Parts: sequence; structure tokens; C-alpha cells
Amino acid sequence: MVNLPDSLYEDYTISRVNLPSALASTVPPSPDIRMIIKWVNDLHNNIPSTFDFALQNLTIHRKNFEILPRLLWKSHFTVAMLLQEILKIYPLTSRPVYSQNWMHLRVYNILLLFQCITHYPETRNCFLKADMQYYFYPLMDINVTDPRLECLRIGALGVIAHMLRPPVDPAAVCYLVNTSCLQHCTKAIEIGSTESKTIAVFIINKILSTGEGLQYCCVLPDRFFFIDGLLKRLLMYLTTMARPCPSLFNLLVGCYTSLSYKPRARRGLRRYLPDMLFNNTFASLLAADPAAERNRRELIKNLEMKTQPEKNRFTK
Repeated sequence: MVNLPDSLYEDYTISRVNLPSALASTVPPSPDIRMIIKWVNDLHNNIPSTFDFALQNLTIHRKNFEILPRLLWKSHFTVAMLLQEILKIYPLTSRPVYSQNWMHLRVYNILLLFQCITHYPETRNCFLKADMQYYFYPLMDINVTDPRLECLRIGALGVIAHMLRPPVDPAAVCYLVNTSCLQHCTKAIEIGSTESKTIAVFIINKILSTGEGLQYCCVLPDRFFFIDGLLKRLLMYLTTMARPCPSLFNLLVGCYTSLSYKPRARRGLRRYLPDMLFNNTFASLLAADPAAERNRRELIKNLEMKTQPEKNRFTK
């Protein structure tokens, strides 16, 4: 199964929107824990400039303080206040963004803080118990291709994807698939940017990498054909790119390889073969990516099995 390097994954959530110069010029280079706590407290300040300054700094330094997710979660009303800011953007996600009020940038930075929360096991479990993923699904479902709204889609997808970063928690997978997370990846795959598509496939890939997720996706024909349809749409998308995205292709091959471990899915793949993986359509990508080529060979080997029972990849 493909595991992307952390540095590659992190690149997906780089904002495409430039910071206001007032904020960009006042970012302290190396804050201490007292400053982090002050910024968390400043999130409750009613002065917008103070709030935005604290939010921007917490976002920039979020990877340097492992205590930050716990501070955000356990400080009184901080999460509720951040969710209120997300709710404010909902009415503005059905049309292109023409204003320059930076609300989309504020919400994007909030999404980056929620990615911290879903990445750490302690706060991730609290997040799931509170059913908070439902606040982010509407942003994943944005039906507009405006660049600023696309940033929100990328941020929301990142909240879910951080939940599935290795080692993948099977309990998180079960919770996500049972709340229709896969269906909420559809808009990203249909109309999203390459970054959105890649994060969406990352989510599918990680779900299929667990026994629970693979069972869910293959137990009913409709679920298998839904996943297969999304993957085939992305293979077609890659053929339209002047320079096909290697990481997206890598993840797609990994998804098909995972599906091929289930006898029922294997029969479906034989009948509705992803032909582009077996002709020379992606020869250059396969030549440049040994991991993708290994997965493709494993896929071919699995599809050639006739009566051999299901292989178990999930026990050592």
C-alpha cells in the first residue's frame, strides 16, 4: 500500500491566497509556549484584527507545538467559537467570491487548526465523539470552482485526511465510512483542483488500506461501483493533463491494488477492467515511480487468481 511522504502530503494545504500585508509583516519568528497560550486566548477577542493576528500566528506555528491541539480543544468555548466562524461562510459557498473581506482566508486558517486537532489521537477521538466531521462536509461539497472557495475545499478535505495519516486508526475509518465520508469526496473528484482530487484519493486510499474500510467498500455492489467510477474518472482526468500528477497516479494504483484483495471486487475489476493501467497510457509515470509499478504488478497478479481464497494483508 502506498504511503506518501509527509512532506508531499503537507504541500496540499498551502494557501493559494496571499496574506494581507499587515498580517504578513507581523508574524513573530519563534514564539514560546506563553505566546501560544496568549494567541489562543486572543481568539476570544472581539476586535477582528486581534483575532486574525492570533489566528494567523497559530496557523503558522501549528507544527511546532504538540500541545496546541489540546489547548484549542480544552480551552473554554474555543472550538465552539471556531465552528461559528465556519458556519458564517456557508451562505457564501454557493457563488464565486468577489469581495475582499478575507473571510475565506480566516476560515481557511481555522481549517488548518482543525487539521492539528484531527491529527493527534487524543483530540481526534474527542472530535469524532462530538460528530464534528459534519461541519466540514458542506465545504467538501462546494459546487463552485472559484479559487478562494477551492481553498476551503482543500482545507476541509485536509481535516479528514489528517485523521487518516499513518498509522491509520481503524476506528476512525469505521466512523468516517458510516457517516458517508466517501460520498462527500465526490465533488472534489468531479470539479475540484488537482490538489483537491489528490487529497480526496488520499482519503479513499487510506480507507481501503484497512480491513474495515475495504470490507465496507466491497460488501455491496453499489459501493464497489461507486468507488470504481470515481477512480476511473480520475484516470481519465490524468490523461487530459499536460504533465500528469505523479502522486495522484500513485494513489490511484494503490486504491485498485487494495480493491483487488477482495474476491468480489476482483471479479468486478476483471469485468470492468481499468484498461489504462495495463496499456501504455501511463508508461512514463510507471517508469518514474517504482512503488506504483510494484502495486500495478501486484494488481495484475491478484486479477490473475481464479479460485484462490481472499488474501489477508492486515495481519503480520
